[in-house]
Amino acid sequence: MRRNRSGAKGLYAEFIYVEVDCGAGKIFRRGFTTFETCPNCGWRFEREEGYWTGAMAVNLILSEIIVAIVVIPLAARQVPLLPLLAIGVPAVALLPVLFYRHSKALWMCLDFMVHPVGLL
Repeated sequence: MRRNRSGAKGLYAEFIYVEVDCGAGKIFRRGFTTFETCPNCGWRFEREEGYWTGAMAVNLILSEIIVAIVVIPLAARQVPLLPLLAIGVPAVALLPVLFYRHSKALWMCLDFMVHPVGLL
């Protein structure tokens, strides 16, 4: 059953890791492994080679923005370099791992809103 969610409903569906086209299938098998197709409707998640490049860009950009929001005000207050490095370096390494699933789900939702297509 296809629901063609878009807008806020589609973003919410992706936030809870359900497929945006039918709203019932799961995106992730376990951990960081995605299903090749939706278990419910058969929609292919990776539409073309290099599809997840946008998700990686979203992940990197959001991670760097969060680190900048934290580190720049601290640097402006002339916090010593060691505490800045102690906060910034682990955050830059850890945030992309924490946002990995969210970035893939968000990328699929944004792509589906911009390029809604049938089953591939």
